[in-house]
Amino acid sequence: MGQEKFPESWTVVDHIVPGVTEEMIDWWWVNMEKGYELWCPGEHKGFKWEVTPPPGGHIGAVQIATESIDYGPVMHLRIEWVDPNLGTDEQKKFWTYDHLLTAAGPTDPRTGKMSVVLSHQWEAIPGGCKMRSCMHGIPGGPPHGAPLGPLPPHPSGKKPTGGGWRTHNIAEVSTFKAFLPSLWGIWQAVTDPAINRQASLKVKKQGSKIIYVK
Repeated sequence: MGQEKFPESWTVVDHIVPGVTEEMIDWWWVNMEKGYELWCPGEHKGFKWEVTPPPGGHIGAVQIATESIDYGPVMHLRIEWVDPNLGTDEQKKFWTYDHLLTAAGPTDPRTGKMSVVLSHQWEAIPGGCKMRSCMHGIPGGPPHGAPLGPLPPHPSGKKPTGGGWRTHNIAEVSTFKAFLPSLWGIWQAVTDPAINRQASLKVKKQGSKIIYVK
């Protein structure tokens, strides 16, 4: 089989996540405040929900993540979980795994609509899960304007490697095996779904439409 080809603006990263189940990863995306700093601890500095995940679901949840990307400056990133049907036909063909999360970025200046800029998809394999993460790119390309001046240093003093989001994503997903099974297990003692949120991010396709199923 030949190497897969993706749009030039996409950054695709494949992972093997040992010891972690589909259910644990589903749970993580609606309970991130319970351990965000454990997920890439060198770069994640804080987390809060601006809009909490809805009961039994995730679409519409909005987070403010305080973090750096590859040891650049620490930023407050606003990220919204969105309906994958906002995706393009090309994105929908790309999403082939059993579970899917999509996130919105800036409004596309060409259409005035919200667009999917980030996706994670995962499914079970023997001993864990495989996962494919993708930064799909900023709609319309990066903003134009005067070049940025010198950026503030990372608080740790570490310098960016030049790997950008790919390096950051690998650092994030590589920590799942170390903390997520334990964190998920501890929280099974809390049965109140308003505190220990539950959501299924399993998907199936019906024609051109993607729907979430239990």
